[in-house]
Amino acid sequence: MTGKRVLILGAARQGLALARWLSKHASNVTLNDSRPAAELASAQALLADANIKWVVGGHPIELLNDTDVLCISGGVPLTLPIIQEAIKRNIPLSNDSQIFMEVVPCKTIGITGSAGKTTTTTLVGEMAEIDRRPKTVDHISSSTVYRPRSYVGGNIGDPLINYVDDMQKDDLAILEFSSFQLEQM
Repeated sequence: MTGKRVLILGAARQGLALARWLSKHASNVTLNDSRPAAELASAQALLADANIKWVVGGHPIELLNDTDVLCISGGVPLTLPIIQEAIKRNIPLSNDSQIFMEVVPCKTIGITGSAGKTTTTTLVGEMAEIDRRPKTVDHISSSTVYRPRSYVGGNIGDPLINYVDDMQKDDLAILEFSSFQLEQM
């Protein structure tokens, strides 16, 4: 995504996390939300140190004129006119989970379904944490060389894009996907 002009629709949890990560990785980020500026003051303060352009109070179609990729936050309906226009213009659609999957260095377990996603994701995360005991060279705890970590997130908890830069190849990510997210991947 380096150098890409990315428009993110929705300045909630996923949109904010993705905006920060993309900005850090040299994308040109515009964050757009239908809410007025007064309602987004705390969100804007969280990203004050990031190089992000904010457009609030609606979704002007003109934003697409300078867009290479349109990222859609969870909860933003695909029926919005700006999204339908992006599809007509063949602008690729994406989201934080897809970008995470493109850059994650470790194995990832994705969990989806119509019921029980959060419970299953949480249980798999707990099992992974137990399995992630310190790895040793000679089975003596003083010789620990690396302790792989497990990360749980996605539709629950923090968006995993917040942690992807810290992940190592021996770590494990457990990611809850909504059908909405998968629809864009």
